Amino acid sequence: MRLLSLIEGEPRLADGDVLIRRPITEDAATLLAGTRDPLVREFMQAVIPHRDLAAAERWIEQVPPMLWTENRAAYFAVVDGGGSAVGWAELVDLRPEEGSAEVSVWLLPAARSLRVATSALRLICRFGFEWLDLRRIDAYAAAENMPSQVTGAYIGFRRAGYRPGLFRSSRTHELHDAVYATLVPEDLC
Repeated sequence: MRLLSLIEGEPRLADGDVLIRRPITEDAATLLAGTRDPLVREFMQAVIPHRDLAAAERWIEQVPPMLWTENRAAYFAVVDGGGSAVGWAELVDLRPEEGSAEVSVWLLPAARSLRVATSALRLICRFGFEWLDLRRIDAYAAAENMPSQVTGAYIGFRRAGYRPGLFRSSRTHELHDAVYATLVPEDLC
């Protein structure tokens, strides 16, 4: 596995009108809205709503670059149509000894479509396989979150298990059972 800290340049990957790029301060309004969105908070763990736009800006300026430098996580803004960011894609829990990581994507309500979701997920996985030389990418989706499961299956994720009570909702604090899926480079479509 290649280390994030050794990547030169600013990765930008595109799939039609959808692209992912490293977040910039101008993405703070999207981040703020996403961390307050009920579905994002329900189906993502550890999403803490930012207090205001300034707090979201500080988070973008400090946290993603620090985690990138420490080879711990890669965060990307999802952009549709060349405008402003409409969501977030991330590779977290990077495990160099295994050549693996965990992926997640969220989109603001106006951008939630199979086209944008599959493109964003495909792009972040391409980044993991092509730029980091990962051998496997894992994904977890709440059992009741069928859109996430369908999106993953559409680009080649294969269901690998079921994990009862795996994560706690950031919104309701209830435990969700999760479907575990995995993707290897040759299955990405």
